[in-house]
Amino acid sequence: MPLTKDRKDELVAQYVDMLERSQGVVITEYRGLTMKRFNAIRAKMREAGASYNVTKNTLLKIALEQVGMAVPEDLLMGPVAVGFAFDSFPGTVKALIDSVKDNELLILKGAIAQTSVYPGSDLKAISELPSLDQLRATLIGIIVQPASQLLSLLVAPQRDIVSVLAAYVDKHSEGDAA
Repeated sequence: MPLTKDRKDELVAQYVDMLERSQGVVITEYRGLTMKRFNAIRAKMREAGASYNVTKNTLLKIALEQVGMAVPEDLLMGPVAVGFAFDSFPGTVKALIDSVKDNELLILKGAIAQTSVYPGSDLKAISELPSLDQLRATLIGIIVQPASQLLSLLVAPQRDIVSVLAAYVDKHSEGDAA
């Protein structure tokens, strides 16, 4: 049964919403997967903070154009399911790579992040990237480290003077006790 115009508009709006909330998408071919295996992949994707949906290629292309993302024609052919990375793009890619190990029928075609298109061969490298939170923590450490070292240098002379005075007081108090 063909989709009505209203239903198509509704799907495009749904895709646009998911694309706007995601850091990127991973495109897969799922031909031959059983519903049980497909649902297992969906569960793994939810754990990774992502969504895994079968999409209509033509409507997904329209949605990609509307949000200003790249539209790779070659990736959007055949039966396509898309992983929408809401929390972590590398985490979503990793979850799908793990799913491929369990499902030989699942094929990773590629990924889209904004205006960049990545072939399936690049997905392993993407899955090894640190998460955004890890990058932020590293950046904060890099920024804080020089200030911490400067503070140690500024406090060192006072600490040394206090240590010398404490040693002097200890030496003279031992001499008074004897």
